[in-house]
Amino acid sequence: MKQPRFWEVDLVLLLKIWAADMGTLLLTAVAFAAMAVPVIIPTLILWYLYSINWTMPR
Repeated sequence: MKQPRFWEVDLVLLLKIWAADMGTLLLTAVAFAAMAVPVIIPTLILWYLYSINWTMPR
């Protein structure tokens, strides 16, 4: 199969494929961030409590 030269490439099609790939990447990043929220929130709470040297009242 003959390799196309760079000036024969359809730039509109290439841009559409690139936009679809960026959309997939963005969706993956959003899904990763959404799944990380249940871990991040308690971590931040514990980090805050540790930073103010909080202890359990007796």
